[in-house]
Amino acid sequence: MSGLESVGSGKVALVTGAARGIGRQIAITLAKHGYSLGLVDKLPAELSVTAEHIERMGGEVVTVTGDVTNPENVDHCCDAVEKRFDRIDVLVNNAGYAGKFGCFAETDPDDWWEVMTTNVRGPMLFCRRVVPSMLGRRHGYVININTRVAVRDDGPATFSALAASKAALARFTGALAHETAGRGVVVLDINPGMVRTAMTEQRPDYDRIPDSAFLPVTVSAKKIVALVSGRYDMLHGRFIHARDDLDALAEQVTGNPRARVLCIGTTGPDDPVG
Repeated sequence: MSGLESVGSGKVALVTGAARGIGRQIAITLAKHGYSLGLVDKLPAELSVTAEHIERMGGEVVTVTGDVTNPENVDHCCDAVEKRFDRIDVLVNNAGYAGKFGCFAETDPDDWWEVMTTNVRGPMLFCRRVVPSMLGRRHGYVININTRVAVRDDGPATFSALAASKAALARFTGALAHETAGRGVVVLDINPGMVRTAMTEQRPDYDRIPDSAFLPVTVSAKKIVALVSGRYDMLHGRFIHARDDLDALAEQVTGNPRARVLCIGTTGPDDPVG
């Protein structure tokens, strides 16, 4: 492991959507910290570039081409990683699809639903395959890559598919966190912030976004390494932002079960949905 930090030595991470962009950087950063990597994507040529980068650093990696929404493909991907490395300690559900931005009334319903399928069914299938073995070992981390539009209603009015799918993912994170609480598995959402990627460049307001709004992709990748270190397990079930000071956030949410979780605003203490 020459040149690699040892914090993740002996541990295995599976990253979906690892061929480029955020997923590639997450995989490379985990490898730099000693993790062995399982990389999944439907773009084999670009996935090989990620793998070659990791191997040049001295890291161990297995790549699998597959569709994250296909149960047989998901099983094949996980089987291949477990065959090579025996287990999966960290699952990063990064693969996502934003669809074609536009007003809902003009959106192709099949494209709209593909966004939902990729962003919700994909993570669900990987969690369904990986989490039981994590629970059996009483150790594991699930990191779901999310976005601000899942929890805030202040983005352009052209994000209905992305917003709905990522809000569903946030609720899935919360529900799974409740099921795994106290059982050794930590489940988290993380928003990488505004990152310059091919997906972001498709936004209709891209040219109007100030440079100060963007974050380097390395910021969220380093946050993920910290989140799976064991130091921040008290954030289980929460929505993390790449700009967060994790120590400060851990202190702020302690004792507040509604902090950084997706929930409806209430009208007061007697509100029946409160």
